[in-house]
Amino acid sequence: MVQNEDGERPHEGRAGANAALASAVDAVCAADPLRARAEAQRAELVERARLAATASYEVLVDPLVRSRAERREAAERALVAELATALRMSEAHVSGLIEESRLLVNELPQTLAALREGRISPEHARVILRAAAELPPEVRGRLDEEAAVLAADRTPPQLQRRLRTLRERLHPESTTERHRRCAARRAVWLDGGSDGMATLLLHLPAPQAQGAFDRIDRVARSLHEMPGEKRTIGQLRADVGAALLIDGETDGAERRSTGTALPVGIRPRVAVTVPVLTLLGRSDEPGTLEGYGPIDPETARRLAADAPSFTRILTHPETGAVLSVGRTSYRVPADLRRHLLRRDETCRFPGCTRAASAGDVDHGVEWQHGGRTDADNLAHLCRHHHRLRHTSTWQVEHRPAGVLHWTSPTGRRHVTHPARTGPPRGRAAPGREADAVKDEPPPS
Repeated sequence: MVQNEDGERPHEGRAGANAALASAVDAVCAADPLRARAEAQRAELVERARLAATASYEVLVDPLVRSRAERREAAERALVAELATALRMSEAHVSGLIEESRLLVNELPQTLAALREGRISPEHARVILRAAAELPPEVRGRLDEEAAVLAADRTPPQLQRRLRTLRERLHPESTTERHRRCAARRAVWLDGGSDGMATLLLHLPAPQAQGAFDRIDRVARSLHEMPGEKRTIGQLRADVGAALLIDGETDGAERRSTGTALPVGIRPRVAVTVPVLTLLGRSDEPGTLEGYGPIDPETARRLAADAPSFTRILTHPETGAVLSVGRTSYRVPADLRRHLLRRDETCRFPGCTRAASAGDVDHGVEWQHGGRTDADNLAHLCRHHHRLRHTSTWQVEHRPAGVLHWTSPTGRRHVTHPARTGPPRGRAAPGREADAVKDEPPPS
């Protein structure tokens, strides 16, 4: 009788392995409906929270907000911030979760029931939700009935293909009208990666996207044929696309010669902070790219030395104090504002990663209530969270070293810390408005 090294007969070993695998697969299949039921329950609870927020404006909205429409909008923003900070998720994700939950609970009862009973997965439900969101409310019920049946024996990609056909059949609008509406949602996103990389995404009408790619591809392929060129087509496309965006032609902009074949349009404004010893080549401490984070020392040195589109900020090796700011910017900010930009880097609301340079400087204790214009009472907020702070019942308390203590409308507490600490760059007392860094009013 043939045996393996462990003294087992081969067929017995295979049978045991098959049984173990079958048991593991059965366990996974048994657990999946639990995940689906939990997803359905979460949708119902999120919708309950939305209804509670709608019914209790006074808890979420500042009493000074009078208009009913403004109060409803402020309550929705406050709810999104409340859930996002409690769940440690982005506000964009939570905003989508709230809308998906509203749609699932109120307009897709068959899909909700199938999810609650574990007959479809959360991935199937999301495919149905995306298709339903693209239809007018009056025909979503028909999609719901058919989709719940179609999902029973199809994978999410298979279901998506079938629903695309079903959507075309049910949609009362013409393709032209739908394209016009969808084109209004064109946008650009920046997704920070790791190891000094990031992804730039453009959502465009197909002709523009195809035309942009074709131009990048043609230039890349012409460069690829040049003697000595070692970059791949993919690398060349990336380099060409970046060059066109950063130094390419912009309609109506003054053209300036750069010694390249491409005219220069509007210059981007990005700050790179470099420890002075790193710039001198005596340290490998990373630099910091505004809106992104740490970058390798070699890249930091190169940008600080000869990249005209970047503002150079040098920092003291011991104190971290700002030593100098490059003169590539059109406008040189006040010392205090520079210090705050360097200290905060991003919006200081819990969980927000929007760049501080694109936001507002906010007084913790407002100027008209005796607040001082100094580093201990100032912090950057993006426009969205600046407006939220002044229209809702979110509260903020400034602590030493730039630490902010936030309290949500329901009493949850969150702490945000500055990206860096360092000496304040000046102080202005109330009444010295000409010398003060003005607090931008909340966006209307």
